[in-house]
Amino acid sequence: MSDRLAAQVLRRKSFRSFREDAPDAQLMEDLVDFLSGLTPPEPDIDWNFDTLPYLDMVKLCIKEPGVKAPMYLLLRAERKRFSLQNCGYLGEMAVLWLTERNVATCWQGSAGITRENDFPGSLPFVTAVALGYSDEPFRESASEFDRLPYDKLVFNRVDAYRPILELGRLAPTSYNRQPCVFVTDDRQRIHLFRKQKLFANPVTEFEQCVDCGAALAHLEVGARDAGYDPKIERLYPVPRFKKNLAYQASVVLA
Repeated sequence: MSDRLAAQVLRRKSFRSFREDAPDAQLMEDLVDFLSGLTPPEPDIDWNFDTLPYLDMVKLCIKEPGVKAPMYLLLRAERKRFSLQNCGYLGEMAVLWLTERNVATCWQGSAGITRENDFPGSLPFVTAVALGYSDEPFRESASEFDRLPYDKLVFNRVDAYRPILELGRLAPTSYNRQPCVFVTDDRQRIHLFRKQKLFANPVTEFEQCVDCGAALAHLEVGARDAGYDPKIERLYPVPRFKKNLAYQASVVLA
């Protein structure tokens, strides 16, 4: 069972300039339908989303978004453990879906929306994605990515899983910090860990949990493209690897 979104991983990039013309209403409706049909890794966490034009986004934000785009996708979730990873997964699935339709995107992890400024009764804001059309080209190959080498991020390597793991390695991360580490085992599982520093910055940790969700999206579409029927699970007891790594979730291939 292949996954058409896997091919979009190599094309996706963070666009820095957008044209003023917004995607048409039908595309935005189709995006809503696509997102509404997704099941995040932790399905029991309540979540929702909004799509807003630039001027409405500015009204909600503490400061202007990092890039000016005609539209923004806002992801929200109740405050529970793993809600950030859920939003990263959902947002990156949307990014790949939009890339397939030649819509440019850029994660807006620094966008700040306080509860006082937000729509009444909304779930807590987590993150946003800018979207629209751009005159910049999409990527054409993996060589255009600035990422750490494969052997610095992947351990207990299983050669058969390399195409899947490469897509995980190419997932976007806030400020390109690349906090994700991938560990395979002999039970057809890929475990995702997050690097931790001794003195962690809460803002950085927040962003990196979202990053891990995006990596899970890449692993899932890569596994489907390789012919597996993957499931994202959080295992108990928690897998252990190195002291400075926090377990996030596992992609079970079979």
